[in-house]
Amino acid sequence: MALPGLSTPAAAATPTPVWTAPGQSWAFFSEDGTLALAAGNTSAGGRLEIRQAASGAVVRTLTSPLEFSAVAMSRDNQTFAVTVNDTSSGLTVRTIRLYRTSTGALLRSVPTAAGRDLDSLQFAPDGTTIAAMDARSYERGGQVHIHRVSSGARVATLSVPATTAAVRFSPDGRFLAANDRFIVDGRAVAGVRVFRTDTWATAMTLADGNQLLRWTPDGTGIWTRRILPGVPTGVRLVGVPNGTVQRSLELDLYDSVADVTDDGAFVLTNRVVAPRRTLTFTSTLTGVDVATYEFGQDVFPGDISPDGDLFSYARTTAPSAFDVHVARSPGL
Repeated sequence: MALPGLSTPAAAATPTPVWTAPGQSWAFFSEDGTLALAAGNTSAGGRLEIRQAASGAVVRTLTSPLEFSAVAMSRDNQTFAVTVNDTSSGLTVRTIRLYRTSTGALLRSVPTAAGRDLDSLQFAPDGTTIAAMDARSYERGGQVHIHRVSSGARVATLSVPATTAAVRFSPDGRFLAANDRFIVDGRAVAGVRVFRTDTWATAMTLADGNQLLRWTPDGTGIWTRRILPGVPTGVRLVGVPNGTVQRSLELDLYDSVADVTDDGAFVLTNRVVAPRRTLTFTSTLTGVDVATYEFGQDVFPGDISPDGDLFSYARTTAPSAFDVHVARSPGL
């Protein structure tokens, strides 16, 4: 959105991709920004491509007859993980599969007690544990499943009955944040719960309609987004564990937020209602749109690289078919 008295910047041409991953649906960057992981599902199953972020050169590929619900990379880039619905036993078992990046070898399959698809996945910063979350649906799911990477042993199961899955460790590993759902004045309200990882006790709750977006790099706060019908989208930076709102921004009605730059200066947004054909970078300090890109097809934003130089997005090529693109950010 533009501030009163300031003109909205003209929509720019489609950004020129640095590289493209045909047939993939979403992509994100590794913690150090050297790699990008592009994933997608077709009727043939799941496909993951690990690429050099700067050039797009393929480092490793993984294919499976099972679709991938979520993907994660360890901080040291030595191990990656996917979640699948394993039906080999005749029952649906939501499973975390761990692989060695250098060889693509399967290290371990970790069955979980999840009742729904594990749609959010992240390694702890030290790489010793991994957390996966399934969203609550029809009285099933709504838990964070934490397991040891070395053995697959269950460490903890945390109840967070959110209808949208998102789980993230703080960069220092002291906290774990997840989407949650609360009953406020007799009605269900989306929110966020932050746990201490030493005891798994609750450190902080936000029961105000906001959902988890990401941690700040120093681990002192979380960025949240609030998307409600008929209400302008809100973005906030909230201190942890004190809950103090450090920054707040209102976007346009029916905007969504995909990511925030590491320095907290800009958000990458898109529309959640048709036509979904624009991507916008907006300043969190002033609310001014610094760049808007227009596309001829529906487009879905992904991730911003840690240094802010690159961003990913998926562009529709046919019904339920996409290509992932990585492009240069607009001089952030």
